[in-house]
Amino acid sequence: MTITLEGRLWWRQVAPFHIQLELKKDSRESEVSRGQVRVDGCVVRVFRSGGRLALGDRVGFKLWVCQSGDEPKGPAYVYYEDFIRATHMEAYLHGTPPDYELAAYEFAILSAPSDEPTMNVGQLERLLAGFERASLRTPKPRGWWHFWKS
Repeated sequence: MTITLEGRLWWRQVAPFHIQLELKKDSRESEVSRGQVRVDGCVVRVFRSGGRLALGDRVGFKLWVCQSGDEPKGPAYVYYEDFIRATHMEAYLHGTPPDYELAAYEFAILSAPSDEPTMNVGQLERLLAGFERASLRTPKPRGWWHFWKS
């Protein structure tokens, strides 16, 4: 399933939770080179939660782990090497604590938590505006039946 840029923007705007978490590593995760894993962690930054998540709360969600060239068609995924090295993540989530789902696959692997979000609504708004400006400048191709309008 492909999520459009507009869909990703919408989810960033309405997702009830936007957090950064420190990942809790399970020894079995290093054995999984392909497949769905449950990502568990502890909240270290809260950018949006409506008061339902606080620092130190445990969260978990499913994420597909794969090798480069073996990407799944549909679920959110992360490459195995990146997943094993990851210590922190930022994510937009929805669901009921402590079980969540990624909102429109919106997550990023971080080397450390940050005071400001690394993913925000404004980034996608600017990207979308750039695409819209580019499409206005691109001439529309004419059909063969317009040959007399040269």
